[in-house]
Amino acid sequence: MPIVFACAASHAPGMTAWTEAAPKEQAENFLGHYRRLGERLAEAKPDAIVALTVEHWANFFLNSMPTLCIGRAAYYDGPIEEWLRIPKARVPGDTNLAVEIIDACLDGGFDPTFSDELLFDHATFLPLHFLNPGMAVPVVPIILNTLTPPMPTAKRCFAFGQFLGQLLEKYQKRIAVIATGGLSHWVGMPGMGRINVDFDRWFLSRLAAGRAEEVVTLTDAEVERAGNGAHEIRSWLTVAGAVPGKPARVLAYEPITAWVTGMGVISYV
Repeated sequence: MPIVFACAASHAPGMTAWTEAAPKEQAENFLGHYRRLGERLAEAKPDAIVALTVEHWANFFLNSMPTLCIGRAAYYDGPIEEWLRIPKARVPGDTNLAVEIIDACLDGGFDPTFSDELLFDHATFLPLHFLNPGMAVPVVPIILNTLTPPMPTAKRCFAFGQFLGQLLEKYQKRIAVIATGGLSHWVGMPGMGRINVDFDRWFLSRLAAGRAEEVVTLTDAEVERAGNGAHEIRSWLTVAGAVPGKPARVLAYEPITAWVTGMGVISYV
């Protein structure tokens, strides 16, 4: 059964923590499209959501940093941040789908770790807050290392997305795939608050043209011209690989200085 929904969107904590700090028009445009995308996801009636996501030291540290971790828990709690101004919730997991993905990866040339005890920080919980209100649809989180080198290459993430897309197409359930991260931003370092609009627009234009392969050749140093947080575009490239050749529809892009991030939201299906 084909993937019934696919999208990618930014997850800056300012979306809810300090919404009013952003210019009203920018905030309403970005968040309005985010919510409408949630309505479209509900209309697609998925049986499960595969969330291609990242994290910020919520579960892993330098003593053990997986390149790729697939959650196979029965549920996930979040958000861990107390200051996001959204309710905490328990998100149901889809253990059976997670196990099938893990087994297929091990048979298909990818070697993920897995976890039965993941916590969700804003990176995963904020997109679910807008796209899966009430946490009605169970989730399989797939966390990519975008925090510290060595990270999976952009090319490897795209290839994993291709593998995942082929696998999910064979699954006998309706699957939504969401990716979250980026776009340009600097975190905890000089330059925090800057936004590389040129990079963001170039990146979105490649996805809109269905030409993600022009992005996967970027080196880490080239990505970091858009900030250390820009490494999160790996999740966007993974979902692009899952729906190969399909042009993305750019729903909104807002460089929101108050949220210290280039905020983008796109859809595929």
